[in-house]
Amino acid sequence: MEGFIIFKGKLNRVLYLFFIIVLSISLTGCGLLESQIPKTNDRSKGKVKIGYVQWASAEASSHIVKEVLEKMGYYVELYILQTGILYQATSQGNVDVFVCSWLPDTDKNYWKKHKDSLVELNDNYRSAQIGIVVPKYVEINSMKEIKDYEDKFGKRIIGIDPGAAQMEVTEEKVMPNYGIENWILEESSGAAMTAELERAIEKKEWIAVTGWKPHWMWSKWDLKFLQDPDLAMGKGECIKTMGRPNIKEDMPEVARFFEKYELNTEDFSSVMLKIQNGQSPEDVAKEFVESHSELVKYWAS
Repeated sequence: MEGFIIFKGKLNRVLYLFFIIVLSISLTGCGLLESQIPKTNDRSKGKVKIGYVQWASAEASSHIVKEVLEKMGYYVELYILQTGILYQATSQGNVDVFVCSWLPDTDKNYWKKHKDSLVELNDNYRSAQIGIVVPKYVEINSMKEIKDYEDKFGKRIIGIDPGAAQMEVTEEKVMPNYGIENWILEESSGAAMTAELERAIEKKEWIAVTGWKPHWMWSKWDLKFLQDPDLAMGKGECIKTMGRPNIKEDMPEVARFFEKYELNTEDFSSVMLKIQNGQSPEDVAKEFVESHSELVKYWAS
């Protein structure tokens, strides 16, 4: 799903061919072009374009804010984008906002490149963490021990999307720092990573994956982060909300909403687990908004 954009509406053959060409350009790393954001009829208060990466936390959070904004009278479009393209598109004003900026470490290279063209609106989740995750039955607790058990782990770490910043940090910092640079960091996706994790747990096999909190997997299995005493992954993360240039001037009500929007661990985990268990993100978001009326009222005030 990396770099994929969902188009709405009917396209004639010429426009369809044009968008396929543009999409192929974006998938080769040329970024999100303005023409890739389709024009649609706005609702009474206008349109809000929200981008997100294909992570469980980002999907859940983005659908919640979409549901609230629609109740506030806005037309909302969601776009699934690779991390680098998401930062670029927002900095250029082709996406209005995203709620999945992991700082200060995970996305720091993207932030460094685009920070002068982004508006930092809020920390929407303050207890985020990334690292190497293993089942609790694995008999080590620190990254300093991992190289002594290469046979158990098969000299591999199961990763996620190749464009994810966590993959870069793992390959360039974590693995060399702990002497496992000769191991394989397997590129996959969030869904493929958790599928591998589930298969290993069913067989009580040792497995190491690139993991993070918040994520529904912590509610489903007994897991642990391997300690990172050298802080190769950084000290800890916040998930931030980033807006395009001039969002506060052009969309003051929307900006105020995002300045207040924040989730706690219990709510975040509950929403993600429901989606993982088969409910649609749209239905889960509607349920959340209906059952958290006072919180939503505060966000929208």
